[in-house]
Amino acid sequence: MSTERLLAVALLIGSVVLLLQFGPRAIRSWQIYAGTGKRRQQDAHGAAPPAPPSVVDRADALDALGYRRLGETRLDLPTGVRFAWIVAAEDAQSYAIIVPTPRGPGLTGVYSAWTDGTWLCTMHPYGEAVDRGTLRVRIVPTSLGDAVVAHRAGLQQFMQTHGPPRPIRTMRDLLALDADYRTRFGGSRLLPITMRIVTPAIISAVIAALSLVLLVISRP
Repeated sequence: MSTERLLAVALLIGSVVLLLQFGPRAIRSWQIYAGTGKRRQQDAHGAAPPAPPSVVDRADALDALGYRRLGETRLDLPTGVRFAWIVAAEDAQSYAIIVPTPRGPGLTGVYSAWTDGTWLCTMHPYGEAVDRGTLRVRIVPTSLGDAVVAHRAGLQQFMQTHGPPRPIRTMRDLLALDADYRTRFGGSRLLPITMRIVTPAIISAVIAALSLVLLVISRP
């Protein structure tokens, strides 16, 4: 067997192994991204499971910071149903979504929105920072209390330009805001994360295809 064919076989085997490793996750990630703009959270009152300890701890911490339980939501994803726990500020100027994660203390996003389409979001402890047009997302990795303080500071700044935010007092308010956010920003927020997951699978597929071409053209 020629050196070219040996190289092609080695590349083909290696790329297929990588494709089997990266492919399933890439497909799931793309399915989630593709339907984000049309997907909606639903009121999960009476249907949500008991909150895991990480959610209870965060809800208690937010309660001490002036946030009260609003309810639970469910989101039907291609990978299954995801539940979230919602709390709203006593002044109705912001709400927080608490989502459990497989590892770590979970993820919390604090949100405020305005009638002109402007959104302010503060994530703890990680996420994708954004500062463009009508959307500003900040990441506070230190503590949940720091995230709330940062969000309230941002609120005061935004209110000088945009006026009071849309009030969040009921689940109906929350679901309307969720629909607005997903319509405006859902896909664009997920795209960078999705591409980081999908790109290795695409590269593996391209290498596999090139390896097959090399096998064909190097055939005796």
